[in-house]
Amino acid sequence: MKTKEETTIPLGLYVHLPFCRRKCAYCDFVSYSGKEDSISSYISQVLLEWQAISTVLLASTSFRITSCYLGGGTPSLLSEEQVRNLVEGLFPQGVPADMEFSIEANPESLTVSKLACYRDLGINRISLGVQSFNDTMLLRLGRIHTTRQAVEAITSIQDSGWENYSIDLMYGLPGQSMADFSADLKKALWFGTPHLSMYCLTINPSTPFGRQLAEGKLMLPREEEIIKMMDVLEEETLSVGFEHYETSNFAKPGFACRHNLTYWQLDPYIGLGVGAVSFFTQESGPWGAHWENPSTFWGYERIARSGKWPFLERAPLPRESAFMETLLTGLRLREGIEINQLQSRFGKEMVKKTLQGVAPIVREGWLEVEKGHLRATKQGGRILDALILELVSDIMG
Repeated sequence: MKTKEETTIPLGLYVHLPFCRRKCAYCDFVSYSGKEDSISSYISQVLLEWQAISTVLLASTSFRITSCYLGGGTPSLLSEEQVRNLVEGLFPQGVPADMEFSIEANPESLTVSKLACYRDLGINRISLGVQSFNDTMLLRLGRIHTTRQAVEAITSIQDSGWENYSIDLMYGLPGQSMADFSADLKKALWFGTPHLSMYCLTINPSTPFGRQLAEGKLMLPREEEIIKMMDVLEEETLSVGFEHYETSNFAKPGFACRHNLTYWQLDPYIGLGVGAVSFFTQESGPWGAHWENPSTFWGYERIARSGKWPFLERAPLPRESAFMETLLTGLRLREGIEINQLQSRFGKEMVKKTLQGVAPIVREGWLEVEKGHLRATKQGGRILDALILELVSDIMG
């Protein structure tokens, strides 16, 4: 007989706060500037959504929220009162003591007073969007903070006694040299951050950077330079005790982001707010179901007023889609995907067919089967997005 703990569903909770002072040149996230006057009413709508999901979807399920992530946008743009109203509305009985609770912050809007407020509310992890310690790079990216503000924000986090925090940096930036990249990385490591998120710039055609690239006005590092940056990143983080646990994330032991792992391990998660995506297994068919909220304020407000939330019309995932998604998310993890678990969930025949389908990629050295796991090699991790496209083609073709 299973214990109550064994039958309780772990659940990640994400709240999208799409408010920014200014949209960055590379950003294709669902975020908007100049809408600060709408924050309080938006929070009320988010809490209506959470109430509906709790009442209808979760009422018959034994679940435990293992992580909550306030992302954006710029959540630190919210006032202390607004954050308090949101958190107390999400957790009227109090924040679970063992829950990882993260909030994204930008240097220009993070204050000592807000840090104290976050801690008082039960938030225990800060994700700080630094992106670069180079003022020239920050201007090119369209960031509105300076290197000095970034340093001050990190110092405030440390002086306030926060042990669990992350610094976000970007690389492969316009005009960025190896020396620029190395200086950014060394600065972040010098601070002793326990977690580092390193994002290689990707260009979306709909962004200002996308338009500049199409016009031949954006000069990016060459592919071999970016690969060298990845090599240096791997070497430098390993030398100071970081584990490269996911494609873009590095952590000291015990500081891997639990919420991020929820996505890559395809555990259930609920997303609240504009453009938020959810994945849920219970009451959603054997392979789970996705749903996605409207990506505009007026669309989200419309469903909040009508009560016709997308989760009410969720469609169960077909077995093949669930299997493919498990593969594609799991390959982002350095440990890869446990083959026995795949077989238990989807059957030995489907897994056998898949391993036969990816055999050419394994022979070419991009994937490997090691200690019962299918995972990307070091070389494969360098081109993971392209590798995933080839993987889908080989399996589905």
